[in-house]
Amino acid sequence: METLWQLLKGFPQGLITGLATNGIIIGLIYFFIWKKFKVRLQKFKIQLDKNVDSKQIKREIKNTIITAAVGALISTIMIYVSTKGYTQIYFTFSSHPFFSIAGFLLLLFIDDTWFYWVHRLLHHPKLFKYIHIEHHKSNNVNPFTSMSFHFAEPLLLTIWIIPVSFIMPIYAPVLGLIQVYGLLDNIKGHLGYEFYPKWWHKTWFKYFTTSTHHNMHHSKFNGNYGVHFRIWDKLLGTEFKNYEDEFEKIKQREEAIIANN
Repeated sequence: METLWQLLKGFPQGLITGLATNGIIIGLIYFFIWKKFKVRLQKFKIQLDKNVDSKQIKREIKNTIITAAVGALISTIMIYVSTKGYTQIYFTFSSHPFFSIAGFLLLLFIDDTWFYWVHRLLHHPKLFKYIHIEHHKSNNVNPFTSMSFHFAEPLLLTIWIIPVSFIMPIYAPVLGLIQVYGLLDNIKGHLGYEFYPKWWHKTWFKYFTTSTHHNMHHSKFNGNYGVHFRIWDKLLGTEFKNYEDEFEKIKQREEAIIANN
């Protein structure tokens, strides 16, 4: 009972913090890109023929609150098990110099790998109709889509951090950085606009996903399952064959609009 009470005490604060932080970031990005400067930024829009209506936004906001609640639950559990000494989360850089430096990339790779396989699993017909279908109700995505899930999905996608924290030293600031990067990268994938430059695929940056990469997952459905990297999609043949061509087409359209203005 003591454990349950401690978890319940920390949950409301985690929920309020999560809603405030995520809500402000997502709300501001949506306001400036989809509303304030939508005409000026039209040339960057990926799906020109589709719009987002108020019904979709309301559904996504409702789901965002649910997702924030799941996130608060995971955070509360993490804080509790850490205070009990079950995790290897540490606060002194010199305690584990290697993990303090390389920890971000290691956790990012683990997150991407876990996301890829859980995401593919959620596309199995027996699971899709019960869980992942909620996220795919948004065909033309926007920042609010980034947190629009059935309650089971964010739980499945983020639960990996608990067992990993038991076996791998994690520098607390790195864990915080992963959370911020994950949020921003998720918003990028659901932005609905492609702001990355044309030369993106001419450099090593090409191994990172773009907004176009995940947008194609929503519009075409079976493919482009990765969240941070293209690695697993490329290795396992689940990346859409015309992905780079589609990215190039969007950039050429952007150049043409600029040239005609």
